[in-house]
Amino acid sequence: MFKYSYSVLYEDKDLLAIDKPAGLLSVPIPGMKSANLQQLVQADYGSKVKPVHRIDRYTTGIVLFARNRRMHSLMVKQFRERKPVRSYLALIRGVPKENEQTLTHYLKRVQKGFRNIVVKDGSDGGSFARLSYTVKERFAKAALIEVSLDTGLKNQIRVQLNASGHPLVGDRHYKAEEANEPLIDRQALHAVRLSIVHPLHGKTISFESPVPKDMQRLMRHFRGKI
Repeated sequence: MFKYSYSVLYEDKDLLAIDKPAGLLSVPIPGMKSANLQQLVQADYGSKVKPVHRIDRYTTGIVLFARNRRMHSLMVKQFRERKPVRSYLALIRGVPKENEQTLTHYLKRVQKGFRNIVVKDGSDGGSFARLSYTVKERFAKAALIEVSLDTGLKNQIRVQLNASGHPLVGDRHYKAEEANEPLIDRQALHAVRLSIVHPLHGKTISFESPVPKDMQRLMRHFRGKI
């Protein structure tokens, strides 16, 4: 039915952790016939299985699904309360001076381009956004960072890093010049780790997704190995 496939990172009777490929929507969008992860997973596991959260279409990595209504409600509550630990790997333009940074902005969703923009504060209709990142590797004109989300707004990582002067490599939606990047045709962003508290037994469960091949190729390029 679909040309896309996914990998299962974790499975029990209540939860599924799925590794989403680039180009696949997390959930259906009204009026669009594009393939989406929710329909793929439901085709294999049944219609009761639903995603607890989502990631951008061209972002790769972990999406958590609940396999029943009760678990879905409990996990959505956990995400709304910002309890899960969500980590992303990103390749950015420029080299940050500091090893660690926390970014805070107010983001406002606009219809033009279906994107978020940075605004002055909440009085401008903005929602508070905060993330922290650690530099994992420095290259000549780029860097690999690991990002931790404190809030979870649409395109948040992409918007905040662009606003800080370090757009994501390949992110033509927020930096038009990135359309000229030949080694990747999407934003270089990967949902690499997710930790949750399992609602039924209270234990912390962590999932990890391998770095996709297109981002590995970029890193080899920045290291001067291809």
